[in-house]
Amino acid sequence: MVQDEQSYLMDSLRDPSNLMQPERLGALQQTPLSFTRILTRRMVDEQWKIDLREISLDEEGNGRARYSITTPSHEFSFPIFSQKISEEEKTDRITADTWDMWGFLCEGDPDREFVDWQFEELPSVRKGRATPEDVLIWTRGNRSSRFFDHIVESLVEGRQPDVDFLAKGGYLIRSSGYYGNGLNGTKVFEALGQDYPLNEPYLAQMLAAYMWRIFGYDLADAIAKERDDDAATLDYSVRKYLGTGNSSGMGIALFAVNHPKLIHTWLRTREVAVARVKTVKPTNDDVRQLTDILRKAEVWFSEDESDSKEFFLSKSRIADGLNSIRKSVERSNEISTWEDVSSWTEDNFEPEIQEILYSLLMDTHPNVYEGLESALITSEKSDVQPGMTVSRLRSIICSDYQWALDIDMSEPGASENFWYRSVNGEEPRLGKKGESDAEEYALPVDIAFQVQRLENELRSFAGADTVADVLFEHPEYRYLVERIQSVHGLPYAEIRGNLLDADFIPLHLVALVKSFWGIQKTHPANKGWVKGTFFQGAPLPEDIRHGEGSYWLYPPRPKQARKSEVKQ
Repeated sequence: MVQDEQSYLMDSLRDPSNLMQPERLGALQQTPLSFTRILTRRMVDEQWKIDLREISLDEEGNGRARYSITTPSHEFSFPIFSQKISEEEKTDRITADTWDMWGFLCEGDPDREFVDWQFEELPSVRKGRATPEDVLIWTRGNRSSRFFDHIVESLVEGRQPDVDFLAKGGYLIRSSGYYGNGLNGTKVFEALGQDYPLNEPYLAQMLAAYMWRIFGYDLADAIAKERDDDAATLDYSVRKYLGTGNSSGMGIALFAVNHPKLIHTWLRTREVAVARVKTVKPTNDDVRQLTDILRKAEVWFSEDESDSKEFFLSKSRIADGLNSIRKSVERSNEISTWEDVSSWTEDNFEPEIQEILYSLLMDTHPNVYEGLESALITSEKSDVQPGMTVSRLRSIICSDYQWALDIDMSEPGASENFWYRSVNGEEPRLGKKGESDAEEYALPVDIAFQVQRLENELRSFAGADTVADVLFEHPEYRYLVERIQSVHGLPYAEIRGNLLDADFIPLHLVALVKSFWGIQKTHPANKGWVKGTFFQGAPLPEDIRHGEGSYWLYPPRPKQARKSEVKQ
């Protein structure tokens, strides 16, 4: 990046006092810098080969399968153990020990003994062990009871499924939240190396999610054939349209709070691309390309029948907003830079519509994000600076955490809730103070309240005293002081909200993280739990091996596939 661009970006990146509000963060959308998008580009550009090496399933889907994934530099395998469980056994909780299917992504071509060993370990979500030399990710998934069964029944009858019905969800298999590398003894991220094909954050997890998409099709076809030799196979257009489902809850919100350096890195990288694209003076071809994909996005959202509830902007409102932007662009005689369109959109439409526009502008100009993938990696190491003076620490708090000091914790409802981790499910929960025995196990995620208490304690120390003096008397503040010191100078690190407030909506932070993952559709169930879809419209293995990866976002609903003659 040239010095002039560096100076411009320093001035043009969005103000964190606005962007870092939870409600604003919840409006973020997938972009070309989301991990599913990075992975898909890499697979297509390098023409990865994904092959089904073996599949042995009965008419209920019990059995095994194994895929090979060949890149220019590495070979991976994705073995799967499949079973049919009852609907009562499905919870989609990340710590559940019963799933329709288990899988693992590993290097090389594992022998039968190794696969057997991993399938014995996989159900032990908390205690099972992988091997760091070979295994990258453990993963699991459940069939969609509505959509999967409908597809199998349709194929057995010799016809294609009802596309309009499938569009209500957009997936056959769904997985839960994604663990980081290193869990259960899997290979740690730092060991991957610069030339590794999965060397950006969450690419291994997203590849596993993509493989569940592919297995869903093969599983449905295999079950249908087991039930009737004359069963149809799932049409290409239907397979292309469907993606991978995902279900995530409040644990993702805590991830956002507990990884401030990572959040800053991901957000700043994204904001650099947004700032760059606003400076572009579009050609007539650029304008035509933007209006084309605006039209696709408009149709996509108008066809989405999911209920956004009160947590997100309605899909119909998004469709109407995109329609207005498209017509405005088409009517414009001259657009000096995309900043003109961006400013008009910011003045007239809600944040979610604004963020979709930024994503579409980046899609129109790939050069604005080229080379930024490597900037998504950061070190989260930190330590206390014991020699820092109290005067300096208070100065940092005043400059970086004024937002926290301004929150009135005495307001009704401001400190109504607390966060804890349940013993049984090992998952985060929200409790109401004074109504739960779990309050003594509250998690330290109330950053704003902690900062207020620390700042109050610091007043009793002289300015020349050191952090070491403070922590000697108040060791309970060590984590907070270390956090304040380590994220100083990182404007997008701290989420500027009160997580204890009765009105706080965890779903906003869940949406933030899932925008980085690359979520497309979202179906909120409540304020802390959402289902969604990845890879809907993404190229299939037969496309990838030939390097065919045309613009796949916002795929149109396929025309009802031709119905073959139903068997008599």
